[in-house]
Amino acid sequence: MMPFAANLGLWPPAQQIRIRLQAAFVVLFVLMLLLTVVGVDGMRVTLRTLTGFREEVMPELAQVLELAEKVSQVAAVAPNLADTYAPGSLGNDIRRLQFLMSDIRRLSRTLPAQADAELAVSTMLEGAERDLQQLLLLSSDKRRHQDVLDTYLQRLDWLGTQLASRAPARAQQAPTLLPLWQTLLAVPLARDRARLGVLEADAEALMLAMQRRGELQALPPWLAIELEVMLASPQNIFEQRRRIVETNDRMAALLQLYRGNAEHLSLRSAHYVKALRARADQRSAQVQATIRSGISGLMLLAAVGVVIALLAAGYVRRVAGQIQSIASVMSKLAAGDLHQATPATERRDEIGELARAFQVFRDVLREKQRLAQGMEAQQRLLQTVFLSMNDGLSVYDAQGGLMVWNPRFPAMLGISEGQLSVGMPLATLRGSMAPGTRWQVLGNDAVTYIGDGRERIASNAELHLPDGRVLEFFSRAMPEGGWVAVCRDVSARRAAENQVRQMQKMEVLGQLTGGVAHDFNNILLAILGNLELLEKRDDLPPEARHRLERAHAAANKAAALTRRLLAFARRQPLSNELVDCSDMLHEMLDLIEYSVSEGIQVGIEAGPGLTVCVDRGQLENAILNLALNASQAMGDRGRLQLRAERCSHGHPLPAGDAICLSVNDNGPGIPPEVLPHVLEPFFTTKEHGKGSGLGLSIVYGFVRQSGGELEISSRQGQGTTIRIWLPACAAQAGPGADPAPLPPVPRGLRVLLVEDDADVRDTALALLQQLGAEVSAVAGAEAALQWLQAGGVADMVLSDIMLGDGGDGVHLYRRLQQGWPQLPVVLASGLPPEHHASRRDWPGQAVFLAKPYSLADLARLLQQLPAAGR
Repeated sequence: MMPFAANLGLWPPAQQIRIRLQAAFVVLFVLMLLLTVVGVDGMRVTLRTLTGFREEVMPELAQVLELAEKVSQVAAVAPNLADTYAPGSLGNDIRRLQFLMSDIRRLSRTLPAQADAELAVSTMLEGAERDLQQLLLLSSDKRRHQDVLDTYLQRLDWLGTQLASRAPARAQQAPTLLPLWQTLLAVPLARDRARLGVLEADAEALMLAMQRRGELQALPPWLAIELEVMLASPQNIFEQRRRIVETNDRMAALLQLYRGNAEHLSLRSAHYVKALRARADQRSAQVQATIRSGISGLMLLAAVGVVIALLAAGYVRRVAGQIQSIASVMSKLAAGDLHQATPATERRDEIGELARAFQVFRDVLREKQRLAQGMEAQQRLLQTVFLSMNDGLSVYDAQGGLMVWNPRFPAMLGISEGQLSVGMPLATLRGSMAPGTRWQVLGNDAVTYIGDGRERIASNAELHLPDGRVLEFFSRAMPEGGWVAVCRDVSARRAAENQVRQMQKMEVLGQLTGGVAHDFNNILLAILGNLELLEKRDDLPPEARHRLERAHAAANKAAALTRRLLAFARRQPLSNELVDCSDMLHEMLDLIEYSVSEGIQVGIEAGPGLTVCVDRGQLENAILNLALNASQAMGDRGRLQLRAERCSHGHPLPAGDAICLSVNDNGPGIPPEVLPHVLEPFFTTKEHGKGSGLGLSIVYGFVRQSGGELEISSRQGQGTTIRIWLPACAAQAGPGADPAPLPPVPRGLRVLLVEDDADVRDTALALLQQLGAEVSAVAGAEAALQWLQAGGVADMVLSDIMLGDGGDGVHLYRRLQQGWPQLPVVLASGLPPEHHASRRDWPGQAVFLAKPYSLADLARLLQQLPAAGR
């Protein structure tokens, strides 16, 4: 290959291509200049024509359209004057009409004489102003009569209230007064004179009847005067309604007339706009003629330009073909084809110069292309590995020195990018992490060993950071020595797993608690029912009755415990009541002092007016539970402080005021590693057999079910404070009512009792018989249906829901509704109705009786039924 200088200097370039193309471009430039001049001249002519059209036709057209719009707005606002029930907007409507009429007068004065003559705006304007003035007078008159009529209506409403409060006495003294009052109430609803005349005749007839019967003399004087004014005064209620009906008719006629005038004006405006459009079409034809003339000139010049451009394009195509050949050869050269000869190297113009330059740089281009491909591949690899990963990546050599890392790696470790450096030892890297960082090895297999085999690098490990995050490391050995580590933030996943495990614990606990509570309620029903039957006996000795009362109280406590267990399992509705926290804490002071150790001082800080709406028994149990926990933590000596206060802001509840009940002790506190788990069910730090781990869980469940929050703050050596936040409620004055006595029950009621538990069945049978009912008891649903089909008669069916092998109480209810729809059915269960309501076939309208029930509960149930034989 000849030298580069020789290749470039062999033939001096003649620059023929440049001269020819420049000549073609000059000719095209002249043609474009001519096209511009012709086009600008045509545009000027068109602009003058359009300007004349805009100055002559468009203002007149805009004025006519604006005039029609203002008239339509007046026609839309005018009906509002007839509305007597919107006096607040009447002034605005009148001012709006005045503005609109002023605009219409202004527009009519600016219209050309021809437009005013064709549209007859002046004539319409005079009639519209006259009609609007008359409409305003009628609206004022109607409003005055309507005010009088409203006064009568207020008196009639007041009279109705008086009649209702003394209905029996008025009915005996004046039986005609109520029909007369009803007739007068119908007067404002009369829509025409005929109906109004009928009502007036009826009222006069009723008034004469009252006079003949002497009912007026039996009424208070004020009432007779009221009736006389409404019926016989010149401005009586019938005259006011008649004036309103007449005014409505006249206003409707005026509004119809004004609408007709507006429609005529709209039609005339349409015809006038049509004429203006014809004038616009004429001007448009002139503009089109001008444009066509300009187009002809432009097309002629364009044709000449196209011919010249085609000639230039042919020449350029030949030149471009040669350039394309050179480019094709160079593309093949770049692809590795070294046997292609470069064409056009013999030309003495710019193309020949370009071909010879391509020939010189062929090898250089190929080498650059190869290097660029290698660098691009390396760059993609680095970007993919180090920059596009969401996990942290780090590479170490065989001695444990840090080699490469991605930006996510230091961010996940909580250190800055500047703290890392190439060759940084692994021990130095670990030392730069925050204090309290803890490693936990998850796998037994090792990736490699460093430091003469003294330190093992595990394939899987976890890094626990002080801020609570958990990073999981996966390490893999490299063939050249060293290892690659990938770290991933698994904090959210671990939290979700812990939450799922907690929910599973609570669900299992809820199912277990609900089942135990259901069976325990059945047992308590048998115990409480028999105790209540024994209490009804009069031959018990005093000592036996005293022991019976103690047993009854213990059974009631067991029932309350069952309700608390159901509340913890979220299966028992709370019995909320207004509780004064200050009174409750002072009433519990003796119980708390008795329950805690003698060396513990108990103090109470609570002001008046701290009222919440909760289950008082559950709240007292929660406070006592927290006090016992604090006492056990302090030991034999300490200080226990109970406090109640109101907080308007800064509390964890969503909105409103909150009452904070806090239990504070000066014990040793809760260790930081134990504090996150104290609310978990079955978690306890006590010795085996001394605690169940359910105390705080039950308290937390009750607080959350009551719409509150529970917070625990503790520091070792400084004590623990547990705060219960509950929504504040307004206190209600007045003492609570005493419990109602046992209601009377009709004797001889027939009850069909369906209960699978023999003890519960016998107890319920005895309770019902104690109330005087005739009871037939069966053990299952099929036995109950057979008893009824065999001719058994019952006034009520009392069935347990969970009948075991004897069937299902809900299914029995459905079958009884189909076969005996008039027979009342009551469903009983040891679980609350909220638990059964989740069933798809649960009858929401069924009467429910909660177990354990008492004689009073059964008495109230039977009292709602008719006596036998009725």
